[in-house]
Amino acid sequence: MALPVPGLVPSLRETPLRDRDGLLLGRAHDVLFDAVTNRPAWVVVGLADGRTTLAPAARARHTVDGMCLAIAADTVRDCPATPDEITVAAAHYGVRRFARDVAAATRFTSAGPALDGARAA
Repeated sequence: MALPVPGLVPSLRETPLRDRDGLLLGRAHDVLFDAVTNRPAWVVVGLADGRTTLAPAARARHTVDGMCLAIAADTVRDCPATPDEITVAAAHYGVRRFARDVAAATRFTSAGPALDGARAA
């Protein structure tokens, strides 16, 4: 049996994502944790049209139907950022804390590799 990885929430991987009104957006491909605070900061969203973008993890909540983000569906769909463009996503959502950080991409760690390592153990 694999031991759980501290700070990791495996149930978030590939869970259905809904917007603040309950509309289905797509699936959570990954969660990016702030390496400074070890808290979820961004959700990598696989949209229904095949694109992948980012959405803030702040104020997201679990529901019976998956995970509900605190953002409107149109705002997430309009985000021009790819998962490696955190400063673009931060500017789109008005998250000033990460928009100012030029090296923001190195500030985050992915739950994916840690989860894969835990499963392999």
